[in-house]
Amino acid sequence: MSLLDKINSPSDLKGLRNSDLKQLAVEIRSFLIENVTKTGGHLSPNLGVVELTIALHYVFDSPQDGIIWDVGHQSYVHKILTGRRSGFNSLRMKGGLSGYPSPMESEHDIIHAGHSSTSLSIASGIAHAKNINGEKTATIAVIGDGSFTAGLVYEALNTISHLGLPIIIILNDNGMSISENIGGISSYFNLIRTSETYLKFKRRIEFMAGKMPGIGRPIKRVLYNLKESVSDILIPGKFFHDIGIAYYGPFDGHNIKKLTDIFEEIRYTEKPILLHLLTKKGKGYAPSEEDPTHYHGISGISVNCDDSIPVKADGISYSKTFGSKICELAAKDDGIFAVTAAMETGTGLTEFARLFKERFADVGIAEQHAVDFGVGLALKGYKPVVCIYSTFLQRGYDQLLHDVGIGNIKMLFCLDRAGLVPDDGETHQGIFDIAYMRMIPNFRIMLPSCKSELEMMMEFALDNLEGPCSIRYPKDVADNFIEYNPYEYPIEWGAGNVVVKGDDCILVSCGTLLKEALAARKLLENNNIVAEIFNLRFAKPINKETLFYLSDADKPVFLIEEGIESGGVGEYLYTRIKQLNPSKQVGYSAICDSFPPVGSREELLLYYDLTASKIADKIKVLVNK
Repeated sequence: MSLLDKINSPSDLKGLRNSDLKQLAVEIRSFLIENVTKTGGHLSPNLGVVELTIALHYVFDSPQDGIIWDVGHQSYVHKILTGRRSGFNSLRMKGGLSGYPSPMESEHDIIHAGHSSTSLSIASGIAHAKNINGEKTATIAVIGDGSFTAGLVYEALNTISHLGLPIIIILNDNGMSISENIGGISSYFNLIRTSETYLKFKRRIEFMAGKMPGIGRPIKRVLYNLKESVSDILIPGKFFHDIGIAYYGPFDGHNIKKLTDIFEEIRYTEKPILLHLLTKKGKGYAPSEEDPTHYHGISGISVNCDDSIPVKADGISYSKTFGSKICELAAKDDGIFAVTAAMETGTGLTEFARLFKERFADVGIAEQHAVDFGVGLALKGYKPVVCIYSTFLQRGYDQLLHDVGIGNIKMLFCLDRAGLVPDDGETHQGIFDIAYMRMIPNFRIMLPSCKSELEMMMEFALDNLEGPCSIRYPKDVADNFIEYNPYEYPIEWGAGNVVVKGDDCILVSCGTLLKEALAARKLLENNNIVAEIFNLRFAKPINKETLFYLSDADKPVFLIEEGIESGGVGEYLYTRIKQLNPSKQVGYSAICDSFPPVGSREELLLYYDLTASKIADKIKVLVNK
């Protein structure tokens, strides 16, 4: 029996020797590689925190000592050590193990986490409550250097310092977010990382303190204070010390013995501490060490015989379509400027960043800043294209409303991962952007139905910017359809178009659900129902001609929308059509008042009655009323 087979809870670690912990780390890495390459998931981040997680659970007592994982995609080892190893064959599958911390799964998961940079704020509230209640347990936040690019971290540090909260902040520094970190904060950490003069001096002091025979605590304290005083001179800024947070490091984040010794030393701290650990993203698996960005999150496929993980060949994605088109447009228009928030690769901007370096900005995990950075560019005459996942743009909502909306700023938002997002569960769903943008005056929302229409809309929007506009598209293959050539229908603000004529009902499709609408039409023909397909094209504005067309015809109207029902375009159209024609039969399917669970895109569409068969069933009921 392997060591890993004996570990069912953190308490099973307590009696192990250091050599056992090292062997356990080897076995956990093998387990992760074997399982995550089959199910898919975040491989590189978890391979980088194996020793760190083992040491945390070896020293601290979870869940009484609360461990909060920032972002949470690096919590797989934590899940393994807290009794969930058997669930890894269902990782990120419907009804299976979440890819992020989930209090519904285990008491060891203090809070759900999927967005970055929240851990210190949550930890500060927990630690302050513990102080008030007289609790003496530890509060630990594990946060990556990439998360330090977000402003929320500094708001939390301000409170932690001001209140002197006894939080142990573990800075897991691998120099990466999903891609390599950039910017001033990254440069600061790199300066600490590579300050050889200080590191050599520190190691010499540590050697002296450890090797001098008969050395007492007072002398050790003098040596430590000497080391800290010199560090103030040799490391510029000393930011954390300056704001009242004790800084320790940097240390090797893969040395289990060193980690357990440090954790034992600081576990009963009465003041805030930041422990700076250097780790290697993807450690222990050569392909992920060499290309940690590609192996950050992988598809559920098997490892090849050469230890590489092939990429699924499912066709061209919407992200790649966007990336190619924006390069084409930028080559003709030197006013186009692309902005993203630590998602250069994910949003398809890698080639743009290479070709148009001076017109590209990755601002780090800082969506609020990304929006207002774009506002500044627009005020100076550029055409900013802000490229952010739908679920992350909601973090910049105040800027969308206050700065962009009120200012009627001419800028384009391209929202990747809009709609139902596979595998990642509640924290990553892009179902709210239609609702949260529809309510902001001056905003326009475009709904491309296919690959060609996305390209058309990008070109149209950038040629006709009159204020803020967004284009939303899913994490999916970008299809085109034999039944529909969007180039036959020039784009007009607020106008939709008929894709296929029909006599019995009108099926109104929002965006890429056109694929399901066309399939539903074929199913309905088997029941002698000929459905007309109407491509809405805009969630806002919707012009009077569209409203009158949908209201005047005798045919029942059914709308499908891959967004939250409350505040969505379906809810709006239902109300407006009923106002114009109270006797009209109108129905719609959208995402009900819930956070979508983990599942594939197909499973989630089925769950919310947005597949062709479910749509056809609902239309049959509507037509037969």
